[in-house]
Amino acid sequence: RYEAVAEIGGGAYGTVFKARDHRSGRFVALKSVRVRHDGGPGNNNGNHGNNGNHGNHGNNGLPLSAVREVALLRRLGALRHPNVVRGVPWVGGCRGAQRGRCPQDVMRQFLRGVDFLHSHCVVHRDLKPENILVTRGGTVKLADFGLARIYSCHMALTPVVVTLWYRAPEVLLQSTYATPVDMWSVGCVFAEMFRRK
Repeated sequence: RYEAVAEIGGGAYGTVFKARDHRSGRFVALKSVRVRHDGGPGNNNGNHGNNGNHGNHGNNGLPLSAVREVALLRRLGALRHPNVVRGVPWVGGCRGAQRGRCPQDVMRQFLRGVDFLHSHCVVHRDLKPENILVTRGGTVKLADFGLARIYSCHMALTPVVVTLWYRAPEVLLQSTYATPVDMWSVGCVFAEMFRRK
């Protein structure tokens, strides 16, 4: 159904492509997740039914981050916020770019999406330009929830998260952190957008 057109970006567990949906003719962002094919020790038949928990992979060979991402997106998708990706997001150019308003429009919607996540106790933990998609109609979608977590004040979160250039000081110093780490990343993206770098 989907034809990859260009690679947008990648991470430890997968690659995001700009792709064309053959049914609708629209462009979508397609996340391809890397799957283990060795099936674990003692299993050479390519099945994923091993009982061991090797690294961050679940028993079916999928990274746990991918399983968590799907579960979290289902939960958020039921709330249908316009600035948070649902299923496969539509991507395209920003129509406001020629009018010089694109950065302001994108940032306004970006902040609405982040506020929505935080109001539902979700910390994204990997906000960066590659994870901000824009539809042909100019709607911003937050994407890639592989590192996102439902946050509570009693919960210890992993210290090494967020792409290096967007990490907040508390993450770099490996101290406790919460939703403000996303706001630091928002500030970094804001600066890059307005400096066009």
